[in-house]
Amino acid sequence: MIEKYNRILAKQYAKTWAFSRNPKYYAFDKIGGDCTNFISQSIYAGNKIMNFTPETGWYYINSTQRAPAWTSVEYLYNFLINNEGVGPFAKETSPTQIEIGDVIQLGNSERFYHSLLVVGKSN
Repeated sequence: MIEKYNRILAKQYAKTWAFSRNPKYYAFDKIGGDCTNFISQSIYAGNKIMNFTPETGWYYINSTQRAPAWTSVEYLYNFLINNEGVGPFAKETSPTQIEIGDVIQLGNSERFYHSLLVVGKSN
């Protein structure tokens, strides 16, 4: 079964919490960065289903009980692209096909290093 991703709810979550902290989630700013944690929260707001598969899933219970994909750029990419179970999934797309609620991951030839959520588009 494919769960529906509500792009508007993901966008609303991101806009609501962009400049403050949702107290339900730990702040990873000082231990490697918080971007993918925030993007995972936004994706979750639009999907409401976590994948509790050990090691390769995507979930957050607390700061010490979470999947690597919840907070790591590379692991999130691998989870979304390869997920065939429950929870969100993704495919790579061209810049011209980007939609509100899509995840953009910045990187170079060696690795991804930042995650973003599309909350608006213009020409």
